[in-house]
Amino acid sequence: MVGRWTRGLLHLLVGGACAALVAWLTFGFSMTIVTTQGSVRLVMATLVALVGVIVVALLLAPPVRAAEVGLASTLLEVPLTRPADSSSWESRRRGLLWAVIVILLGGTSLLALLWCVPQGLVLLVATVNDGVGESLPEVLRSLPAVAVGALGLALLLLGTLGQVVLVALLRALAPRVLGPTSGDLLLLAEEDRARLLRSHELARELHDSIGHSLTAIGVQAEAGARVASRDPAFAQRALEQISKATRAAVSELDEVLGSLREGTRVDGPPLDPAPSLAPIADLLGDLGPQGRSTITCDDAIGDVGAEAARTAYRVVQEALTNVHRHGSGEARGRVQVEDGRIEILVENPVLGEGTARAGGRGLVGMRERLTLAGGTLVAGPVSLDGRPWWRLEASLPARGDS
Repeated sequence: MVGRWTRGLLHLLVGGACAALVAWLTFGFSMTIVTTQGSVRLVMATLVALVGVIVVALLLAPPVRAAEVGLASTLLEVPLTRPADSSSWESRRRGLLWAVIVILLGGTSLLALLWCVPQGLVLLVATVNDGVGESLPEVLRSLPAVAVGALGLALLLLGTLGQVVLVALLRALAPRVLGPTSGDLLLLAEEDRARLLRSHELARELHDSIGHSLTAIGVQAEAGARVASRDPAFAQRALEQISKATRAAVSELDEVLGSLREGTRVDGPPLDPAPSLAPIADLLGDLGPQGRSTITCDDAIGDVGAEAARTAYRVVQEALTNVHRHGSGEARGRVQVEDGRIEILVENPVLGEGTARAGGRGLVGMRERLTLAGGTLVAGPVSLDGRPWWRLEASLPARGDS
């Protein structure tokens, strides 16, 4: 508590020093103008006006409020948000207003320390030693000694305890004057939104890439264990696929975690583009023997934009993952470019009678990706040849990053 009061008093003394400088300059310029005549007086008046304009312009400069926030936060121990907007006129006016408040309260504090305290001590000493003697002003000689002593005590208390009141007043005004402006709140909201969007992007990356790899590992391990005794070659291939999927998962995890560390910057770099859509067979191979699923991809897919290819790749990846999580493990579909858009279709039969896919965030993540890319997603159960199937159709601009 004492340390806070001491630092607050230091802030007041800074304002007091500025007030003393302003008073001295005002007195000096005023006396110069009063004692001069003619053109010299006009020049001095113009100079005074010019100095005033320069001082106001300096106090309206964009860095002033940020410096005031830092100083007030340190010396007054008031929780203040760093200014996100320093160039608007609202922010600049706040900086000028705070400077005026500090100068006025600091001048009052300095006056109380340099006049009230010494005068109070003089009155108390004169009362104790000589009574109401010749050393006091004539207006006080007619007063009783008790009244003079009370006046001295009042001045002494005003000069000392008044500092506590001024510090408390300065601390109370700081959040109101130096607090966030409407521009600050808007920019901070934009920063929070950017961080939230980046967090969602990283969550989708982890869900899609790591989720796909873990599903692939589970599928291969289950298939290899089932036929290991009668088909060692197949089990060997399954183990190789598990090893490949594990290395891919670790690599993608390193990429996402690296982006997460860099993501402390709002304008952090985007994640590296995903692999091209052309090697769809790689995704199919991760999830089981070739031939169980067939996803065709036309030649024009290699000419789409990097971000569009990335989004499409993740959609296909998540769709195939869901095929194994919720379906029979067999899928068919296509990826093609038509009229400047990437069209994705993935269909798979559903095991059992249920066609609903409860739980999970795969569809939510795909829909978020496609919405950000200007695309659409339609997914749900359909009936084909009297059997329950699941159909996923996605569409997005082929040049989404242009």
